[in-house]
Amino acid sequence: MNSLLFAFNCLSEDLRQGSMGECASWSTIEALFHAFNIMGHQVWPINIQSPDHLNDYLASIPRPSLAFVYAEGFLNKPASLWDGSGPSLIREILDNWGIPTTHSTPEVMQLCRHKHLTSTRLGDFGLPVPPFQVATPTEFFAPSFSLNLDFPLFVKPDGGGASLGIDKDSLVFNANQLEAKMNSLYRELGDLPVIIETYLPGQEYTVGIVGNETKYVLPPIAFSPETGIRHLDSKRNPSDHSWEFLECHDHRWQRISNLAFAAFDALKAADVIRIDLKEDAQGNLYIIDVNGTPSLGANSSLVAMAKHINISHLELASLIISNSYDRHRIDAPGKLFELTADAYQKLISYASMVA
Repeated sequence: MNSLLFAFNCLSEDLRQGSMGECASWSTIEALFHAFNIMGHQVWPINIQSPDHLNDYLASIPRPSLAFVYAEGFLNKPASLWDGSGPSLIREILDNWGIPTTHSTPEVMQLCRHKHLTSTRLGDFGLPVPPFQVATPTEFFAPSFSLNLDFPLFVKPDGGGASLGIDKDSLVFNANQLEAKMNSLYRELGDLPVIIETYLPGQEYTVGIVGNETKYVLPPIAFSPETGIRHLDSKRNPSDHSWEFLECHDHRWQRISNLAFAAFDALKAADVIRIDLKEDAQGNLYIIDVNGTPSLGANSSLVAMAKHINISHLELASLIISNSYDRHRIDAPGKLFELTADAYQKLISYASMVA
């Protein structure tokens, strides 16, 4: 039986707020644990508290065949959840133990967890990203700082995910509002880098990609313009009719999927990513974020995309882990082939509809 390390960050529902919003719910962790068992794994779960906690746990168990890394950092070092250091450090520790990991490499995670690095890499490949500047609050308030962008602007933390630091005040129309938002982020997160980018007033989209050498796009989601700024609560508890799937014949489908595939390749991502895009006033598409560890929670957009083409939560998790086994050239549990066979047919069928 294959042994699988399942590394995650999990807190009770009342604590999954603000800067700790990156952590998973127990219901998500239980669903994934159950799925990994069904796939034929001996699962070794760890709710990672610190680097020492991870090292001590690894020393106490048989070496796993693979690690499914759903963690974004260390609970005893909360800043690692949002300063961009967590995902890559976890993978570096596992690499030191000779344990291959799911999702992307430490280097790619560094890109995905630092928005300015993501945008720089994508821009180097000729992909559209909003004009931006990055600065810590201390750098921003220094006399030498010069803003080279026109208002309105969108302001958010450069590291982390889960819409950390994003609220109605993230959209700023003048210097006073910009200074107020920078002060707010400083109080919340300290002197960490902030990305200031040209605000795009058009519609927002998200799309998932699963695979490696052979990649498949999941059905893109278009968010209603009335949704407004998408913060953590609105993502976890979407209102009725706040989003819809793009139909295959929609002219936007091909543009979005082409950009998603190109971003996956430019970043050298692996197994699965989710890409957020937004339009400017003229309808031009820009990539605004790339998530290297997209949520697998029941209400997450990636799970919704899969369900739209009748791929269950179990099948989606199986696809991700199956791609990782193939990429690392590790023999997977036999049950995994059964679980992914139908899912691949659904992906191929969906792809053929839009070819």
